[in-house]
Amino acid sequence: MPSPMGYPVIGSCVMKIHQVKGRFVNSYVVEEGGRMFVVDIGLRGERRIISYIMNILENDPLNVDLVVCTHDDPDHSYGLPALARRCRAKVGYPYASHSVIRKLWHDPAGIYFRLLTAVEEAFHPRMWRMYFNPGRWRGSRNNLAPKRTRTPPRLAHLKIFPDFRIKNNESLHGFDDWILVHTPGHSWDSCCYFHVPTRSLIAGDTLLGSARKGRVVLPAIYSNPRQMARSVAKLKTLNPASVYPGHGSCFHGDRLLDHI
Repeated sequence: MPSPMGYPVIGSCVMKIHQVKGRFVNSYVVEEGGRMFVVDIGLRGERRIISYIMNILENDPLNVDLVVCTHDDPDHSYGLPALARRCRAKVGYPYASHSVIRKLWHDPAGIYFRLLTAVEEAFHPRMWRMYFNPGRWRGSRNNLAPKRTRTPPRLAHLKIFPDFRIKNNESLHGFDDWILVHTPGHSWDSCCYFHVPTRSLIAGDTLLGSARKGRVVLPAIYSNPRQMARSVAKLKTLNPASVYPGHGSCFHGDRLLDHI
């Protein structure tokens, strides 16, 4: 049931998902029951998250209990440790994130598929518009300039010591209605976070949002096409009513994945 502001209501609590667009990735701040967790922060992206919480949500960053990522690509995970220190939050990683051995064991050819598809994608104009457009970055940065936020120590992102790892179908610590769904394909550690009561899906790079096409699309860079097909089939059984991708636009409605 939606609230008067359009956010879903679970019991007496309103669950809100806020998209924070950065230069490289969509981050998400989730509010539920007076507490927050954050999904996906790229390198130096913690400053934007703190600014958004303070200036837009008018909330205290210390109310962030947990920071997690959907996979360990730098644009999704390298800002987590710095944000966790600033907010005194716990860090949770998917089971295989930042573990080369686990990824190679389960998908030994994945590194070659990812390299080949990344090289192919590098020649597409959309990649250059996304990552190398200084005007886009300046506009995004100026719309949400951090106020009095200290720059984290250099190379802080390299200190990767999660408080816990999350496996398939496990709930997020302190947010029991959210479960991790393991969705290998883009990378073997890739996952989505699914809010069961509202069927809201934070998809990372497993699904992307194309405003031009007006629908959810698959990523062009992947490690294993067979695993990707199985992951999409798994997500279709969840029938998400909202998809919040790591890149691109969010989509809401019925049967969002039927065309894939």
